[in-house]
Formats: sequence, C-alpha cells, structure tokens
Amino acid sequence: MEFKKNLILILIIISCSFKTKAQQYTPKKIDQLIAISFQMADREKALQQNIKTYDISDEIGYYEGKAKSLKGQINCYLGLGEQEKALEAAEKLLNLATKENDDFHISQALIAKTLAYAYLGFFEKAYSTSDQAEKESQKISDNDNRYISLGQVYSGRSEIMNLEYQPPEKTIKYDLKSVEYYKKIRDPKKRNGWLGIQYSSLGYTYIDLDQYDRALYYNRKAYELSKIENDSINQAFGLYGIGNAYLEMNVADSSIYYYKKALPIFEKAQDIYRMQYIYEDLATIYEKMGEDKVYSYYSKKAKELSDLARKKEKIETDKIANNILEQEKLNWYKNFYILIGTIIGLIILSIFLALNYFKRYQTEKEQKERTEIDLIEKETELNNLESKVNDAFAELLELAKNNDSSFLSRFMDVYPSFYNRFTAEYPDMTSGQLKFCALLKLNFSTKEIALFSHISVRSVEMKKNRLRKQLGISSDVDLNNWMMNF
Repeated sequence: MEFKKNLILILIIISCSFKTKAQQYTPKKIDQLIAISFQMADREKALQQNIKTYDISDEIGYYEGKAKSLKGQINCYLGLGEQEKALEAAEKLLNLATKENDDFHISQALIAKTLAYAYLGFFEKAYSTSDQAEKESQKISDNDNRYISLGQVYSGRSEIMNLEYQPPEKTIKYDLKSVEYYKKIRDPKKRNGWLGIQYSSLGYTYIDLDQYDRALYYNRKAYELSKIENDSINQAFGLYGIGNAYLEMNVADSSIYYYKKALPIFEKAQDIYRMQYIYEDLATIYEKMGEDKVYSYYSKKAKELSDLARKKEKIETDKIANNILEQEKLNWYKNFYILIGTIIGLIILSIFLALNYFKRYQTEKEQKERTEIDLIEKETELNNLESKVNDAFAELLELAKNNDSSFLSRFMDVYPSFYNRFTAEYPDMTSGQLKFCALLKLNFSTKEIALFSHISVRSVEMKKNRLRKQLGISSDVDLNNWMMNF
C-alpha cells in the first residue's frame, strides 16, 4: 500500500515537472523562436526548432504557434527539396486552419502545396491549387496578411511558368503583380522581408529577358533588404542573382566573386539545386578560362548533386503520383451512388443501341481489316527505313547513349561539313558546348540528353536557354530543328 502511494507521488511530480517546462514558453517566446528560425541559414536546424515549437504550442494549446511552426516546417522542407514532406505538413496545416476558420493559414497551406506540386512537375495540379489559394486569399480580413498571400500566389504562378520553361515575357507580369501587392504591406518589417524575396525573383526574370542592368538592380535590392532583415538565405539568393547576371554579361571575375559568396550559405542550407547550378556555372567559367583542374573539380561536384537530385525527384514523384491516384479513387467512391444511376441509364441506352449493333458490325469489321493492313504497311515501311540507317550513324548514336569520350571526335568525322561551318561561325564554343550541339543535331530530346549526360532535365533546359542567347535564336524556334537545318 505504501509502495503504491509513493509511485503515485512520483508520477505526479514527473507530470508537474513536464508542465512546468512547457509553461516556461509563453506565446510571445514561441513566436520569437519561430521568427528566428526563418532567418537561419541551416535549414535542418531551423526545421528541428519548428518541430519543437509545434510540440510546445500543442502542449499549451497555442493555435497560432502550431500554425506558424507548420509554416516554418514547410519552408524548410521546400528548401531542402523534400517535397513529399512539405505536402504532408501543408495538408496538416490546411486541416488545422480549416477547423479554426483561419483564412490566412488556409491560403498559406494551399500556396505551399502549389509550389510542392510545381517542383515535382505536376503543373496542372499546381495551377488548380494556385486558383484555390487565390480565392482563399481574397477572403482574408487583415489587409497585410491578404497582401502577403496574394503576393505569394502571383510569385508562385510565375515560378510554375518558369519551371515549365515558358517565355519570360509571360512570367514577368506575375512577378510585377507580386511586387505590387508586397508594396501595399503597411508593416515595414514584413514589407521589406517579402520585397527582398520577390526582388531576387524579378531579377532572375530580367536576366532571362537579357535586361542585365535591371537584373543587377533588383538582385542588389534583394540582397540589401535581406541584409537589413538578417535573412541569410535570401541574401544568398540576391548574391546568386548578381553572379548569374555577370555570367550572362561575360564578366567572369565578378560572377565568380558573387557565386563564391553565395555558395557557403547554400551549402549550410543544404540547397542542392542552387549548389548544383553554381557548380555548373563555375565549371563553365573555368573551362573557358582554361583552368582544367578547377573545371574538373566543379564539374564533378555538379554531377554528384545532379545524380542525387534526380534520384530524390524520382522517388518523390512516384510517391506523390500514387497519392494523387489514391485521392482520385476516394473521390470516385464518394460519387458511387451517382455512378450507379449513370450505369443504370447506360444499360437502358445500351438496349436501344443493341438494335443497331448488327448493322454496324459488318462496317466495323471491314474498317478493322483495313486498319490492320495499314499497320502492316507502316511497319514494313519503318523496317525499310531502319535498314537504311548507315553503320556510321548507328555507331554515333551508340557513343552518345554511352556518354563515350570519343563521341565528339567521331561526330566530326561523320558530319565534317556541319562541324566546320558551325565552329567557323561560332569560334568561342567550348568542347562541352559543341558536344551539346551535336546531341541536338542528332535530334535527342531534353530527357534523353539528361539521361545520357547524367544531368537533370532542368540543367539541360538551362543549357538550352544559354545556347539560344549565344546563338541569337528566339525562344519560339525549335533548337533541334535549327541544328538539323544548319
């Protein structure tokens, strides 16, 4: 009996100690910790802090703390390229905010889902979710929060279009619309923070438009505002944009300087995509400078990150695709009774259509026979075409697929006329760029080039965009056709 009393007393003491520890954190203290996490360069550390503040907020019943912590977790997951986890956290925030009728955090959850779907390549899903987010944002009563959400909606729409590689002439209107909303924010701290983020995005768009003075102006503004707010991540984005602008302007020294200032921050944040892009650009610069050892170092680093990114994207894309399919199945079951009614209607209709079945049967049979004959003829034609492919061309394709180092020299043998004319007209091309042009000449698709060269699809598209600028080819001209007709 005495033992039981002592055990109960110990449990009460432990319970009280836990409560005392949780009660040390007031809502104000929790908000401060969350705000600090948004300024951390180390996203893993920021993530753990937001997980901790969520648990404490849940323990003391502080809704705003839970919502803000989930928002912080989402930002970390998106920055780390963990799109599946970002979607899970966004769904959790959406359910939590819906129960509280919190329009602001409902819109924030939908905006996060929009970006995650876009980064995974589910663009149709991203656009539909963005439309939902816009409608929810219009309901927000607080002016500043409404302006913040609408600014995010339009910057997110620009990001989707960028990921689809749509022309910058189309995306810039959404970038400018986002800036317009952020400028309306009355709280100077919030206004500076959001403008700092959006100015760097606007700067990147001006790079794509070849308006480098504007690109430098907005990326420098982004860097300055982020520095005022002590936001190291967005300082890095500003520095990256400045370095990228100088790269396009062929000012190698300045480009290297700003890239190397941004790189340690992205490394600390574990932003593998931005690190990969910087490594690729530095490799290109050092190759042109004839610094072979430095070129090899950065080229190898870029490939390692590209392989890692592709593997991660493949795993996450497959999982999310399955989740979307499961959701579609659930929606189907919700409409089960409607489907039953439709099926009954179709049965009645089929009875009527059966009367015409035998009349159509002979016609369909003849049509089927004609189709089979056409297919046989087409197959024969294809076989004849395949037999005409000469040995040299077949060998060249095999070398390209195996990423063989002798590919370019063999290409010069097979297409001497194209190679001589092309290098005469564009003498500044590096060996890496000439190999890329050769793959386009052979009509390899973006995905095939990414697969054979062991780089990401996004990297191939970036190479294409730069090649267009170097060759003076507009975005509406097909690059493969241009090369084949050169």
